[in-house]
Amino acid sequence: MRRLSILLVFTAFAGAASASDHHWTMAFAQGTFEAIIRNETGASLNIYCPSGQTDTTPGMFLESKKLHPRKGERIEVQIIVGARKYPFRFDEIQFRATGQEGVTALSSLIEGLVKSNRKTFTVEFSPSGNSEIFSVRGAKKAFVSPGEFLSGCEQS
Repeated sequence: MRRLSILLVFTAFAGAASASDHHWTMAFAQGTFEAIIRNETGASLNIYCPSGQTDTTPGMFLESKKLHPRKGERIEVQIIVGARKYPFRFDEIQFRATGQEGVTALSSLIEGLVKSNRKTFTVEFSPSGNSEIFSVRGAKKAFVSPGEFLSGCEQS
């Protein structure tokens, strides 16, 4: 009986830990800064700045079991933080912030996440009409600010 009680306690803590692990994390590898958020369905949004690479174009990757783009397909994505919508056009699962317009759009999104007082934000993607919900928790710590996170990335 005692073993069963201990097993139940560990199982409860493991479940609680995984449920609370859905926050922004920061990583640096091979010359690229990445801020990554995952949700309980296994979807992820990765915002990156490859400042230590030859190509310093920042961008995002979106992965979801609800998203199945064909090779070369362009996906319209709206990221909704509070009342503000940030539109992006992904090539399959990647958005590359090319040119000033792309960098400004990505910078605005980062600023919205850092300043948000909401608990979650939504990523909607077309043409399927599906969406994913992610936590805003940890965004300020992961990004600090758009200028800090995107420092060294393409600013053309």
